[in-house]
Amino acid sequence: MKVFYSPHLESFQPPYQIHFGQVVAASEVAGRAQRVVEALHRAGLAEVEAPQRFPLEAIQAVHAADYIAFLQQANQMPFLDPESDGKPFEVIFPTVFPYSERWQPRAETVMSLVSRYCFDTYTPITAKVFEAARLAADCALSGAEALLAGEQTVFAACRPPGHHATRHQCGGYCYLNNAAIAAQALSSAGRVCILDVDFHHGNGTQEIFYDSDQVGYLSLHGDPSTTYPYFSGYADEIGAGKGKGFNRNFPLPPQTNGSTYLATLDLALDALRQMSPSFLVLSLGLDTHVEDPLANFALHTDTYAEMAKRIAQLGLPTLIVLEGGYNLDRLGELAVTFIRAWEESRK
Repeated sequence: MKVFYSPHLESFQPPYQIHFGQVVAASEVAGRAQRVVEALHRAGLAEVEAPQRFPLEAIQAVHAADYIAFLQQANQMPFLDPESDGKPFEVIFPTVFPYSERWQPRAETVMSLVSRYCFDTYTPITAKVFEAARLAADCALSGAEALLAGEQTVFAACRPPGHHATRHQCGGYCYLNNAAIAAQALSSAGRVCILDVDFHHGNGTQEIFYDSDQVGYLSLHGDPSTTYPYFSGYADEIGAGKGKGFNRNFPLPPQTNGSTYLATLDLALDALRQMSPSFLVLSLGLDTHVEDPLANFALHTDTYAEMAKRIAQLGLPTLIVLEGGYNLDRLGELAVTFIRAWEESRK
């Protein structure tokens, strides 16, 4: 399988994150994508290629221009905030979030911009963040281009992940929405469905395509009533306008096991078929495993093989985009299990 990846993705290393007011070690760390790619290569499942550089317009088709400009100049703007004494910081987190829809944000200080364009305290803004995020998006766009050229399945080993990034904001370790950017590029050649099997709901992907009938979104994830990102991912969110019916969520309770997960996946695949897509973008999260530190599902490795078989049987040209997965000791094994079963199903 053709795999788009660059070792330069690992140059971005968030120093820490803030969880419940405590400074803790970052969960989205350098080496995540590398472990996946190296394991696939050792297993003989990967033809690794460097991504192409795509024009910024491919990203602007999904993300707002002011948000992109913010990421580009992150940590390079003068600090006018009185609390900073004009001194720049190596890493910035939001501190005061917009608190009313009555007044549109107008302040241009660094802290007001960070709070406007980042919706949580898990996603640090550093000077290297845009280049890393753009390189991940280039991996996804290279995969989309390969599909348009006739490849049947391509893997984009993206890092940082993307499905939490909205049109205007970063969050959930995500800065640019790799899957959405690729889907938008593919949509010029036919309808696209994004199937998201990450443990966390892809709030950003849902927001971007919520009123679209050209890109459908279906997600299996932990119940947002108790699970990040909390404010989206409920079953009654079905799209709006011409996109009504093209957004489907399948929230699942803690300790969901393999049989329950696969039965729900079958429901999602039935709904996906009804959308009649020409292409599939699979947001592949490897954080649904029972040993993942940020999740509470009870899936074991063999479930990933069965997931791959059932999704592959759709027979659609498919771009697999790496999303979450935070047990570094398991990532390679899970990726190999999934891709090997996929390849065997496509023979």
